Amino acid sequence: MLNNECIKRDHPLRDLFKRALEFGLEMNPTDSSGTVRYIEEQILCGFINSDNLYRIKDAEGDRLEDIAEMLSESSVLLNADSFDREFQVHKHIGDFTLFMLSMFPCALNRKKGREFVLGGVVIPGASLSEHYILQGQRSYKIAAEFTDTDLFSELSSNYLMYKNILELVRIYLEAVSNN
Repeated sequence: MLNNECIKRDHPLRDLFKRALEFGLEMNPTDSSGTVRYIEEQILCGFINSDNLYRIKDAEGDRLEDIAEMLSESSVLLNADSFDREFQVHKHIGDFTLFMLSMFPCALNRKKGREFVLGGVVIPGASLSEHYILQGQRSYKIAAEFTDTDLFSELSSNYLMYKNILELVRIYLEAVSNN
């Protein structure tokens, strides 16, 4: 999975992330403790290491930062060499879009993302944020077809709620850093 052994279980960052998640959950309660643990471990702790954030690489080993490029790696009909690769890329796209939308929304405003196909539909006038939301939901839904059906279905169905929780995490972390 992700290279997040750099954040040990007793590291103060984990406690900070837990408090920040609790803050987000106060406004957006969920009964899905497994999903909350996943977000803490795989997204907050996992993406501290930028190698994890940009872990999808093409055949030449170049890291892919654009969702459209990642999508070409997500299908066995295109560049994915196995169904496991297809799952891993879709899982990553879901995690990546959720993280970027909530933790670094200004970075998306600066990007000039390409239009891309979302399940056969091109949305030419949509903002990059709208593309990220639609593709994040879609990728989690596809990931649910491979494994952890409950977890990834939950992330897909309630994508906007988890985005809101992570936005509150960002606000909490910003407030703590300004004190």
